[in-house]
Amino acid sequence: MKKKVLFIHSEKKFKTGAHYINDLIIEKLKKQKYRVDNLYPTNRVDLLSPDMFGISNILLFYSLIKKHEDAKKYNIIQGTTYTTLAFIGNGTPVISHFGSTTYGFLRAVPSMKNLEKEKKELYSILRNLYENNAIPTLKSNLKPLKDISKIEIYVAKKSDAVIVTSKKVQTELIKNKVPKNKIILIHNSIEDYWFDSKIIKKVKKEANLVYSGRLGNDQFTVKLKGIPRLIYVLNNFPLLNKVIIGMCYKTDQYEKVFDQILKTKSYLSVEKKKIPSILRKHYGDLYINTSRYEGFCLSLVEAMSQGLVPIVFPFGVAPEIIENGKNGYIVNSIDEMLSKINKIKSDISKRKEIAENAMQTAKKFNSDRMIKQYDKLYESLTKRTAATPNTKL
Repeated sequence: MKKKVLFIHSEKKFKTGAHYINDLIIEKLKKQKYRVDNLYPTNRVDLLSPDMFGISNILLFYSLIKKHEDAKKYNIIQGTTYTTLAFIGNGTPVISHFGSTTYGFLRAVPSMKNLEKEKKELYSILRNLYENNAIPTLKSNLKPLKDISKIEIYVAKKSDAVIVTSKKVQTELIKNKVPKNKIILIHNSIEDYWFDSKIIKKVKKEANLVYSGRLGNDQFTVKLKGIPRLIYVLNNFPLLNKVIIGMCYKTDQYEKVFDQILKTKSYLSVEKKKIPSILRKHYGDLYINTSRYEGFCLSLVEAMSQGLVPIVFPFGVAPEIIENGKNGYIVNSIDEMLSKINKIKSDISKRKEIAENAMQTAKKFNSDRMIKQYDKLYESLTKRTAATPNTKL
């Protein structure tokens, strides 16, 4: 009998990494003869003050309780972090999918004071983003995130299974007393079209610096993604060509920011399927990512699949897959990143060697491998439920 899965989305067609990986999972499940129904929120609770936005989101998804009875039609209910809240304890196995944790966000992002301690120029760069209207304010309100963090951990503890996309996320949940035996590590995968890209295997004499990823539209996310760090690094190499492939809402504002950096070309909020055609021209170039936190980091694996040489901080899946000097480099400070770029930017043979190894590493993240793990988990949960039905809360 065909298994039925109810897939809960956090927001309708919000194009972040989570959106793309959810679409990929659903596409592959359908090819495996699963019936997948998508449930998107239809309303928002906008009557609360900004201080209550975290609670607002929680109430939004708890409003899905009206779908509680419908959930019994499904073999599996799966959603991102706390979106499964309304379905816990209804007798159908619930899977909470953690591509990242808000707990991790809060621990990773420094105060303004600590930002300046890292590099005094970082605050000035952040202020420049504000003055160019790329971010609306320099103030930060963490209460909504703290609210969400608490409910995420609650849902993780109550779910039948918790999927994590990296060991880093697994560690964060265990620190919050989520039972280790219900946590399953399933790495994300990249779309099949990345492996069909016709890469131009010509290594430049001087490497380009390439960034691909989310830029952020508020002060907290900009610091989380390390955008001031990124701009600082780019400014330190005025003679190198630089390419920014950035996901953001405020494209005009960010274009003004990147226009201030010498020899920089930006592709902002381009269609995802067009990114391989940009990256395939950068075989042997340096992919830099200065993020303070990633749960997985799809853009890292995507860049590696096109033969870029990663020089990144130890976020997400990077410590699990990068071997220093073999398929990329992990650095722990801005100065170390600058030093590594200077050391390898003109070394054609080393960049070619690492590029080839990076491409081999990326092949491990194919979607067929990932969906086999999902299939195995679903089979285990449905058998367990049939043998021992859940008790309602």
